[in-house]
Amino acid sequence: MVEEVTVEELINRVMEGNNLEIIDYRGDLIVVDSVKGIVKGDVGDLGELKKRRPRGGPTKRQVELIAAIVRALVKSRVKFKVVFGPREATVRFDEDRYVRVTESDSRVVGFNSSSEEPLSIIYGELSGYGKVLFLKPLK
Repeated sequence: MVEEVTVEELINRVMEGNNLEIIDYRGDLIVVDSVKGIVKGDVGDLGELKKRRPRGGPTKRQVELIAAIVRALVKSRVKFKVVFGPREATVRFDEDRYVRVTESDSRVVGFNSSSEEPLSIIYGELSGYGKVLFLKPLK
């Protein structure tokens, strides 16, 4: 569902652990949509998928980091997605460029250096959280 929200409403959603996508900016408002997931495999196997799904969500520290990242990206008017998973959170800029925050570190995919936009906007937050690893995308 597409909505226009303020920065504070957006941060509240992040703090609640809601997945979201920033699709546009209109003045001081942010246009937000819910993130749609993709299930690979036979739809008949959903019961089996549910049995194997890991439990739990991101830690409080991870959610606070993502909230700080969201503030910085919104201030720079960057379009991105936030997806929370079990003990991790992902900030995705496009299909090949994203940052995954685990319990112990941040893993950066699709960027060659910390000076590339939009990674440069959030790199300080990431390095303050812990080790930042640059991973090469799988071919």
